[in-house]
Amino acid sequence: MPDRDGLNRREFVKGAALTMAMLAGAEELRAAPPPAPPTAPQIPCGVIGLGARGREILAALGRLGAPVVGICDVYEPMLKRSKDAAPRATQYKDHRELLADKQVQAVFVATPTHQHKQIVLEATAAEKHVYCEAPLAHTIDEARDIARAGQGAKKVFQSGLQARCNMQALHVGRFVHSGALGHLAEARAQWHQKTSWRFAAPTPEREAQVNWRLKRETANGLIGEVGMHQLDIASLYLKAHPLAVSGFGAVTLYNDGRDVPDTVQCVAEYPNNVRVVYDATLTNSFDGAYELFLGSDAAIMLRDQRAWMFKEPDAGQLGWEVFARKDEMVIGNVAAGSGLQLGTGIALVADATKQLALGKQPGQVGTDVTKTSLYQAVDGFLHSCQKGERVFAKEPTQDDARPPLVPGPVEGFEATVVGIKANEAVLLGSKVVFQPEWFTL
Repeated sequence: MPDRDGLNRREFVKGAALTMAMLAGAEELRAAPPPAPPTAPQIPCGVIGLGARGREILAALGRLGAPVVGICDVYEPMLKRSKDAAPRATQYKDHRELLADKQVQAVFVATPTHQHKQIVLEATAAEKHVYCEAPLAHTIDEARDIARAGQGAKKVFQSGLQARCNMQALHVGRFVHSGALGHLAEARAQWHQKTSWRFAAPTPEREAQVNWRLKRETANGLIGEVGMHQLDIASLYLKAHPLAVSGFGAVTLYNDGRDVPDTVQCVAEYPNNVRVVYDATLTNSFDGAYELFLGSDAAIMLRDQRAWMFKEPDAGQLGWEVFARKDEMVIGNVAAGSGLQLGTGIALVADATKQLALGKQPGQVGTDVTKTSLYQAVDGFLHSCQKGERVFAKEPTQDDARPPLVPGPVEGFEATVVGIKANEAVLLGSKVVFQPEWFTL
């Protein structure tokens, strides 16, 4: 039976909800899994910025069993709110005091985007391992300064492009790169969530601080703060930066004084005449978030920790698909005549081979959706800190000539440039042609 959103395939709904949770910072709201022994290297950590994203990082660190020895936020109620997640951590209101703490070896910077630069520069100067949330900064110049500091750092610097650490996303990338889709023609991506992005606060000063996303002077907009992660996946799969981007946007619902659009669309032009059409809105949650790549032989849809391949009738057999799980995918109410039958989705599961080898049947094989992209990114960062250099974002296999590393300063800078310029196109309602020098470090 269809639900209220018109999605009558339960797997489809779960995938959309998990993707929305990842981007909206909702991991801390889920029921916590049973306690487990520490699985990550015991690197003493500090978290700077305890808003939704900072608390989500604390939740991931807690699941991994990593020691949190310091937490910092300029707003004392945030420190109190985070106490249960880091009961043994020293609390700081000034990030410089946390950076002076000799116990702290690794720092997560989860403050608002426009506040990253000074903290990151001071953290690298203090010789801490640094994880900086993405986008790296609010301007290209500040992002460049951060990336240069990361390049020159004596310790590990990781950009918060968590999707590049997602085993499911990397698994899908192998299919795209192998030519399994045939001739790649276009791609689509979206992020839909009904939320105002506005938060109440006890004072006007605090209200201005907490609602930084609603002002152009402090935020990169929907496309630059959220969509840049999805465009980055397209760049990873297409092995190129966009050549140009056309954008549109408007405040369509929340006429509350904000000057950042609540609904945006853009078209990113890539080499070989491939275009990525992107849509995001804060006004409606229908169909959640996904990335979709369309080729002459097949299409692949990625929803955070789940992915499916939809083959064309004239496409040849790939061999492995006979063993894969099949899901019937539907959008809308087919019985009422208003639905759309997407067809049979062949489930693409990142560790399917390992699960089959352990004796699972194809229909039982599935991805561990509790290990979100952020969880995997934090885990990779901690292992990088232990080794003293960036580690592989996935275990190398015989099929991987050069498996990807967890994202560093260059990847973070380039993705930030794309997001900033895409937001510029949205605000101008026009086309922006990318210049090579924008990506120069």
